[in-house]
Amino acid sequence: MTASPIISLRTASFTAGTILVTGILLHQRKSITTCYRRRRGIGGIARWIWLGDYLPPQLRQSMDALDEVEILMAKSEQELEQIEVSVERIRLESVDDEIMNSTPSEDTENSSIFQQNPELRTQIGIFSNNLDKLAAKIDSIKSHSDEEVKQRKKCMSNGIVKLMNDLDTMIASFDSR
Repeated sequence: MTASPIISLRTASFTAGTILVTGILLHQRKSITTCYRRRRGIGGIARWIWLGDYLPPQLRQSMDALDEVEILMAKSEQELEQIEVSVERIRLESVDDEIMNSTPSEDTENSSIFQQNPELRTQIGIFSNNLDKLAAKIDSIKSHSDEEVKQRKKCMSNGIVKLMNDLDTMIASFDSR
């Protein structure tokens, strides 16, 4: 008779544990599915548990390189904003100079912002060169036929193109004013 209560206690504990785990899994199924997809399936989850990283080494290198480029792009966006502020400051100072002189000379009207401020030309040239280097760095990252890497590269390439277009638009506005 002593064996029967022990077996039933073990059975009850096992059954309660199974029901509890099943309930937790059902409650967290969306999180588990997301984790499964994010960690790239069973192989990725096994790599994550065993090695601490769900990506194969070659993809990890590509993702790390893309992370570095993402940081550089954020810095480039800030630098473009600084250049735009510099250009606006120069334009406003030139208007102030014309008001103070009350008779703007033909020289002042015809001279471009670049001629008045050669350091701006240098700053824009260096910025443009850095954008080209950044685009080349994005192109040099290997995707290893991985969709996530391809998508990130495409998104970053589009971001670089937008920065270049913004810079070109700003430079073209020099001639129109």
